Amino acid sequence: MSYATYEDYKALYGEESMGEAVFGRLSWEADKLMDDATTGVDGTRKLRVAMPKCKHGKEAVKRCACALVDTLRQIDEAAEAIRKAQSLAENADGTLQGRVITSRSAGGESISYAAGSAAIHGTTAASAAVSDLTARQRLMDDTVRRYLSGIPDANGVNLLYMGPYPAGLGG
Repeated sequence: MSYATYEDYKALYGEESMGEAVFGRLSWEADKLMDDATTGVDGTRKLRVAMPKCKHGKEAVKRCACALVDTLRQIDEAAEAIRKAQSLAENADGTLQGRVITSRSAGGESISYAAGSAAIHGTTAASAAVSDLTARQRLMDDTVRRYLSGIPDANGVNLLYMGPYPAGLGG
């Protein structure tokens, strides 16, 4: 069971954002992140055992999944941009492409290139999350909290409640 469909994602973020195959890969990861965030200390996966039934709760879950997928897409794109910035290619005419030049010297002929994420213009949360797992986790956690805080499951238990699931409620 997926928390959002490709159609849901396209309705919120537009069709040009990504193809269905990429969505499928990223939505699996988003679903896992949501399951992990809504599983209490006793192992009860609240979204799996008691998905919210109210319209607002269902919408919050769907939008959270779509937001996570979009954030994961941005991280993938930032990683690709960093890979491209780190690659060094020589054109047929001998000029270099693919790296950001930070300084040049004449005489001794020296050229310096930007390394890593410094080659990306501007710093975004997505580009920071490419190389910093703590930043990535914080970004995902913030997204889940933004959408699921205060949202109860079908049994009235807050999705982000981390204590043991109340006895007799399906956990």
